[in-house]
Amino acid sequence: AGATSSSASSSGPISIDGTGSAEGESGASPYACKKCARGSSCFPVHIATQKLSTMRRKRNGRGESPDPEDVWCEFENLLADGHRPTVKTYTSLLAALGDMGAPEDAEEVLVRMRDAGEAPDAQAYNAAVHAWCANGKPGEAERVVERMLGDGVRPNESTYPDIVTAYAKMGELRRCESIISRIESVCDEEGAALRWYEKVYHALIRGCCARGHPEEAEDVLKRWNFEQLDMERVAERRGQISRPVTASYGMIIDHYVTVGQMGDARRLLSQMQWDKVAPSIDIFNMLLKGYLAAGNIGAAQDVFRELEGSGTWDMDSLGIKPDVASYTSLMDHWANQGDVDLAEKILAKMELKAVAPDERTFGSLVKAYARGRNPEGAEQVLERMRRYDAPVSTHGSGGKGGRKGGPDWRRKGKKRAESTDTNQSGPKKMKPGVILYSTVVSAYAAVGDMANARRVVAEMSDRKVRPNERTFSHLAWGYGQLGDVAGITQTAQLMADEGVSMRPGGQGRAALVRAVRECGLPASHVDRLLDSLAPSRRQGRRRRKTGGGKTTEDSNRWTRGTDNRLRRSSNDSSSSSSSSFDDSVPPAAVPAKARAGGGVKKRGYGAARRGDSSGPVTR
Repeated sequence: AGATSSSASSSGPISIDGTGSAEGESGASPYACKKCARGSSCFPVHIATQKLSTMRRKRNGRGESPDPEDVWCEFENLLADGHRPTVKTYTSLLAALGDMGAPEDAEEVLVRMRDAGEAPDAQAYNAAVHAWCANGKPGEAERVVERMLGDGVRPNESTYPDIVTAYAKMGELRRCESIISRIESVCDEEGAALRWYEKVYHALIRGCCARGHPEEAEDVLKRWNFEQLDMERVAERRGQISRPVTASYGMIIDHYVTVGQMGDARRLLSQMQWDKVAPSIDIFNMLLKGYLAAGNIGAAQDVFRELEGSGTWDMDSLGIKPDVASYTSLMDHWANQGDVDLAEKILAKMELKAVAPDERTFGSLVKAYARGRNPEGAEQVLERMRRYDAPVSTHGSGGKGGRKGGPDWRRKGKKRAESTDTNQSGPKKMKPGVILYSTVVSAYAAVGDMANARRVVAEMSDRKVRPNERTFSHLAWGYGQLGDVAGITQTAQLMADEGVSMRPGGQGRAALVRAVRECGLPASHVDRLLDSLAPSRRQGRRRRKTGGGKTTEDSNRWTRGTDNRLRRSSNDSSSSSSSSFDDSVPPAAVPAKARAGGGVKKRGYGAARRGDSSGPVTR
């Protein structure tokens, strides 16, 4: 027992093996869960897998970003509860660690899968490949592919695109060409080589554009088009040849539009006509937004007239017509200029063409009235939006390239559900969101009508729309322009009542600082103001954030409880006896049984699970 406690306090990473716990000498099952012991997947395993996927999505920009320790902790808790992770669980763990910049840990998961008796499939290897490519090391990713082939696992269409993109970003186009040349020898699925070629070529184009060399991406398009002239290759493929599609040109056009090279973008659109590749509505919308961003209204109107059928493309045969994004782009341009009349004319034209406006369309109209210093008109737009019944569109999919009036089969289930709901309940009413209300508040604040601005904020609560930091920023700015310190104090009280964040550096606090400075007061006045507002509520929120009054340093310590689950430790006497470990990593599991033989490979956070370690493993 003493040796186990010493090992737990010194080995930073957790030492549970891949099976959850070592099988006893009596031959009992290593899993406490009866369903997992039979080789099935239970509900807690499914929940843990979903949580690992959620951690990956948070890392990609949706929510608070976790670190690899949190991911490992979630996985080890699943093992400590006596459950058996599935291949999908391991794959989610791989993907999460790869997105967090820990490719060594991701590759260690493959080792743990084999030790647990689970054979890694192509998706698991692809996750490890993606992890190395995301860290700019495509050579290591190729090593994983070679290991994948050595284990008898065939790559699929998602294996090589990440490697090609990574090499293209580094400018090593020869390595990309070598990968493309051996695709047919690796692809063993009949008829799947064309799909592989399309994905790999798109990855190469994407990498060239990301490196800032669109001319190299155009050279890739030329080479891709020349393959149809290679009679020997066409004969080997029995007449099936891969060719560029609309998305191939669209990626390069989007890059040209982003960097402001509109002449090259328009030239490539003309090249599509020579190459007999049908465009889509998205490409025309790219050009429209690019010309409007550059201030070239004449060229933007030419693109819009071409969408209406007055150009060189036969839009009727292609099934392409201006959609809601096309009209909204034009309306947003005139809204920035404060031209209400032209914005209203565009909305009337949309209704005439049976193109249903969306919330962004009405947002542009509200902005037009706000820029024109007409807050009453902006508020009336909200009322018009609530009464508005969107007309039934007659355009079908609207420009998928040759499909006129047909459904969008990529969203067939959702389309069927939407059409069923429309037939049963009719068109739905629109509801203004917090962004539109905030724009109206800004319009009233700009003209100094703070009474109506406060009324709109109160109306938001009545209509169950919660104000955010931007809403109160407009309100505080209006009071600051008038020099009304009492109004700023009332705004701060409203922000405290609504639970708006007042953290230093946040948008809400910065708005109050800017407002009090407009009144000739120092920034320290905001600190005194916030200290005097709702102290009990602020202290309660602070207690919740730190775990009931504990400091942040104490709440970040890791302990393992009597149920063998990892938790952030408290600073009480019950957990002080096991506080001799490094609080930057979780402690080792007490019931875990160390493997016989083998040293620790310090390749990552997960490497210490291969045996006993003498200390925490650094990443």
